[in-house]
Amino acid sequence: MLNGKPAKKGKLAEQIVGDWLREKGYIPYFYDDAIDRAHPFDILAASEDKKRILIAEVKGKPARKFYADTGVNQSNFLDYLHIGTKYKIPIFIFFVDEDKRQIYGNWLSKLEKPREEFNRSHTKKIRYPLIDRKIRYWPVSCMIKIVDLTNEQVEKLEELSTRSEKYKNNKKELFR
Repeated sequence: MLNGKPAKKGKLAEQIVGDWLREKGYIPYFYDDAIDRAHPFDILAASEDKKRILIAEVKGKPARKFYADTGVNQSNFLDYLHIGTKYKIPIFIFFVDEDKRQIYGNWLSKLEKPREEFNRSHTKKIRYPLIDRKIRYWPVSCMIKIVDLTNEQVEKLEELSTRSEKYKNNKKELFR
């Protein structure tokens, strides 16, 4: 059962990605359709010809405000890494970002390649992947742009945001 805005926003983000996967010839299976509790990943998708299979993990969240990066809980990352390694299924992490008005992401194996990037103000270099306060971060520069979000999708995602109005207004200034 979905409770609260964050869960509803996550479900909406998963639906948006699921629709895109269908357009690309995949048949998505939404893990949470099978059970109503915590699950190891969001979507298992197979190509229509049954020749390719992947795990899609979907995050309905914008990049951070002062750093050009985004990420996932470290504990979840360790679960994805275990599943991908043990079962040899590639994992793609999708970020549905209403601030940038797009979906972007990359294969977990590509995100994990070490790199250095400057923060938004170009005053400090940061080594990635970065673990800070139990979150594993990767720079947005290593992400692949998937598709632009529609105005309707952005509006729905913004309605479900739990960020303060002050934060939302300050963040929008960074992307103008």
